[in-house]
Amino acid sequence: MELLRFSDLECHYGAREIFSGLNGVLAEGERVGLVGPNGAGKSSLLRLLAGVDTPFGGTIVRARGVRFGYLAQSVADETTATLTQLVDAALDRAPVEERGLRNKTLRIMFAAFGFTEDDLGRSLRTFSGGQRAKAALAHVLIDDPDYCILDEPTNHLDISTVRWLESYIASDKRAYLIVSHDRYFLDRVASRIWELDRGALQIYPPATPAYAAFVEAREERRARERRDYDAYIAERDKARATVAGLRATLTSSNYSRVRSREKQLARMESQEVAAPPAARRAISVGLTASRRSGNGFAFEAQALTKRYDRTLFENLTIDVEGGERIAVVGANGSGKSTFLKILTGGIAPDGGAVRFNPASAVASFAQNAHEELDGAQSAVEAVMRAGDVGDERARGLLGRMRISGDDGDKPIHAFSGGERRRIMLACLMARAADILLLDEPTNDLDVESQEALESVLGEYEGTIVAVSHDRYFLNALCDRVLWIEDGSWGVLEGGYEAYEAQIRERERVHLEARATPRREKTSSLTPLKVRSKLETQIARLEREIEKLDARKAEIDASFADPTLYEDRARVKELEAEREGVTARSAQAVTEWEARLLELEELG
Repeated sequence: MELLRFSDLECHYGAREIFSGLNGVLAEGERVGLVGPNGAGKSSLLRLLAGVDTPFGGTIVRARGVRFGYLAQSVADETTATLTQLVDAALDRAPVEERGLRNKTLRIMFAAFGFTEDDLGRSLRTFSGGQRAKAALAHVLIDDPDYCILDEPTNHLDISTVRWLESYIASDKRAYLIVSHDRYFLDRVASRIWELDRGALQIYPPATPAYAAFVEAREERRARERRDYDAYIAERDKARATVAGLRATLTSSNYSRVRSREKQLARMESQEVAAPPAARRAISVGLTASRRSGNGFAFEAQALTKRYDRTLFENLTIDVEGGERIAVVGANGSGKSTFLKILTGGIAPDGGAVRFNPASAVASFAQNAHEELDGAQSAVEAVMRAGDVGDERARGLLGRMRISGDDGDKPIHAFSGGERRRIMLACLMARAADILLLDEPTNDLDVESQEALESVLGEYEGTIVAVSHDRYFLNALCDRVLWIEDGSWGVLEGGYEAYEAQIRERERVHLEARATPRREKTSSLTPLKVRSKLETQIARLEREIEKLDARKAEIDASFADPTLYEDRARVKELEAEREGVTARSAQAVTEWEARLLELEELG
């Protein structure tokens, strides 16, 4: 069933045309991710489809009797309603038989969004900007529309809320049209991608994962367009040369032939074949390791401890081999950047030590690294001095970060903040380092710059330790995860996707436990017996977690023995056992948290 159809849609801002001739259909059950460069008109298209603005031309047809919800990118809801009033209104609209399930869903939603019982009675006007964004999203979802139009729904959301939203949309049967720059989010929720670029809408077929498939299909389409355009130009130039030659020897006997060729050329030129976007320059230079350290030991962190007003991490231990890619993840303030600063020597740990392979060259990129650039230098000069490289290589490195031609000669103060970060990344690439320590390298980069950086790092043969909130970036590059959370830490094999799967399950169980209303007594157990039973379960789980953690420590100690690696079968056996022990420990911790929450609710 078609929910929404638009044909020959046009949008203008003054005399400037944003897009024209747009056609598309949103069908029942589809989850469409709308992507494109900044300024392409994505938000404008959503406003037209939501009926907020009127198109300059074209038609929009919405299915009869079908309701939609619209979330704007900038939320300025002036309603005086409270969250409780929104909940009650949504429940009143629901069929009686669905109200119990709907009520539980609403509680889980508000728990995921970080709203407390006290918040339910507050007016939306009293919330902060981030809270209003969450409330607006909740308002759209709890109204239970038949399909949703969402403009950057993950803006202002913390990562746990984003994970919840991903799971919610991925399991929802309704249709969605979503604008987002979060590529990992789109891979998780979208069933297909629409691309709005240069005033035209390209619709790609359904695929899983949708965004990754889109990137591949987009490059194939662009290559095909360039081949077709080159063939058209060659044929047109050949026709022009033929006509010019015939005109030069024009006689009455060949006049009709000349006129025929001229008409053919006129028809060809009237086709108005548009030039495709210029292909990204194929630049061979990239990020290289000095290769002094070989493929063995890169560095080790032994029993690192760091405290401020609270403990960030304690006895953090990790061994990293040459060529490994480590993602460092955790909530804001958990200690990720602190760990990286300890590795770079920027701050000292309260306990423990870091030891690097003495033959390895180390380079780092801090969040504010671009602020260290000399504004009077040109971009080329900055790269040449950073890595002691020549003009040609410096320009090649800048070209890989999409700063090319005369732009390389501009002074750094003339570039935007995002462009300066790209220049700083080119400076990093100029250094032949064996180990890269990267702190939020994709901040302020547009999607094409992020893709360029991923391409460069993907070719790099050295060791990478990266702190980033860009989950797509981490998933594309990293094969182990160091997580830091609430004073605890752990190392997970299997890459970033394995970490996401584990954390999503923990958050799901935790949110359901928080959102489940306290039940009235329905059993013969007295409150004292219920408390005793919970305390027994908690004690059992604590012993189980302690036992599992001890076994994990034993396995880690085994890995420290060099002779172990003579028996590859035993290494694989221990690796598999460690992965199983880690998973069982995570499950036990989740169950322990749920039982502890039940005990707290008893008062």
